[in-house]
Amino acid sequence: MTVDEKKRLLDLLADAHSALRATVEGVDPELRVHTDTDTGWRIRDILGHIATWDREVAKSIRAFRTGTEYCIPDLDEDVFNHQAALVQRELSAQQAFAEWEQAREDFKAAVQEMPSDQFPGDLLFPWGDERGSIAQIVEYMVEHDTEHRDEIVKAIQASQDD
Repeated sequence: MTVDEKKRLLDLLADAHSALRATVEGVDPELRVHTDTDTGWRIRDILGHIATWDREVAKSIRAFRTGTEYCIPDLDEDVFNHQAALVQRELSAQQAFAEWEQAREDFKAAVQEMPSDQFPGDLLFPWGDERGSIAQIVEYMVEHDTEHRDEIVKAIQASQDD
């Protein structure tokens, strides 16, 4: 892994985060995004969800760096996401935003701390049934941000049409 590749990955994380931040700036964090699902997730819930996964990925990367592995034991993704959302709902909107910001910084720090010779390695992803490189997991998480950003954009547009 070259210094340029590490910078590219860090820039991807920063850019995806900035795009989402720009999308939600000035928007009510209580705006419901998932109105047609059981979750009823609001903007703040989605940001908390992203923060949760950023932290889980950072744990996997840091474990890999030390020669160990990390994954969420006995993961049922729906249950995990629901429980994480309940924890996040205990936070004020301001705390939820701060947590989301800090989680992305922690994720970027985990990537930054990784020695270049370990980048092409085969780390266990936190969901436990997939392995890959740090580049792959960063790209997955950027796609994750983009998918949720698109959902938020649609919800904002729908709220403005009402």
